[in-house]
Amino acid sequence: MKTIFLVDGDNNIGTGLTGIDMLSEQDTVLIFYQKEKGLALTKLQKLCAGTAADVQYIESVRGGKNSIDFQIITELGVLVGKREADYAYVISQDKGYAASIDALQARYANAFQEVALRPSIESCLHLPFVLRAADRQELCNALVKEYGAAQGCALYNHLKRVFQAPEPEPEKPVKVTRPHRGSRRKKTPAQDPADPV
Repeated sequence: MKTIFLVDGDNNIGTGLTGIDMLSEQDTVLIFYQKEKGLALTKLQKLCAGTAADVQYIESVRGGKNSIDFQIITELGVLVGKREADYAYVISQDKGYAASIDALQARYANAFQEVALRPSIESCLHLPFVLRAADRQELCNALVKEYGAAQGCALYNHLKRVFQAPEPEPEKPVKVTRPHRGSRRKKTPAQDPADPV
């Protein structure tokens, strides 16, 4: 399952890259940026430090308003057309991408599992809904929302049983006593071969 994140470097990139540290080596992050505008490449690289994902930095071929937006949509269209991603997410808070993504979903829905516009990488992952739960009820509600009533409740009850089960006692090491150095061992009297054992 290949997931590609197309990150708009001109639009709240700090928020957009939240969750990049949760990605695996199977994931690809394409960060589109303008050299003369926005963050410098070295700062972008610092924001991405610590991720296992394949991160690629793509400089805008032309400056100006919306140039990165058009480049991202072009790249997304190519990825969908070549069937190179099961999941593709445009990471931006710019709602201008919505129409293009809706068009891809309407016409090429069989070419991918999901294509969507999201505000951050974290919002694309299935794990954060659990991490945001502050108590048991919120966790139960989050699991139900994510997996449906039957599976969500079953998963919650299973987790509850696992965490309420008593931890097994760790085995205590057997203490072996050894004679001290230089101490004499007690001699056992020689046994007479005629004595019964």
